[in-house]
Amino acid sequence: MLISSLGISTALVYAATCISIPMPKPLGVWHIGDVASFIVAILYGPFIGAFACGVGPMFFDVWNPLWGSSFIIWAPATLIIRGFMGFLIGKTRKIIPSKPRLSEIIAMVIAAIQKNICYFLYDYFLFGPVAYLDLVTFFPLSAIDIIITIPLLSSIRKLLKIEYYVVS
Repeated sequence: MLISSLGISTALVYAATCISIPMPKPLGVWHIGDVASFIVAILYGPFIGAFACGVGPMFFDVWNPLWGSSFIIWAPATLIIRGFMGFLIGKTRKIIPSKPRLSEIIAMVIAAIQKNICYFLYDYFLFGPVAYLDLVTFFPLSAIDIIITIPLLSSIRKLLKIEYYVVS
């Protein structure tokens, strides 16, 4: 069950990241991979979340069907930054036990801030001050991703009749 959960989750995050629009450097691409990442990390927890959220988008950076290896320069950072994002969401998703949905929103906000700041720092290292464009675009996109994730996660839970997956 663990191996299949890792594979399916990683493939889901990769596929969602492939649904993307390229932007000028340093912005990379705008994609819906974070929505899949949020859902996977919330449903499966920190370890599957870390693996799927790091490896899926890293595979996109290494090779994707639309632009090949155009984003390979981000692959090492993506593995670490998004892997930590998945771990962070999975770990903090139940921070307020009496308010699970609020906890999940807080977890997504904290993780999005971490991801955006880390990518800004990486892009600043690569491209210099033009990386400030990251801060202008990343945070509104993260807000949209969170807004999309909330009803989608609710629908998935109703359809599958689960709160969280327990993988053994």
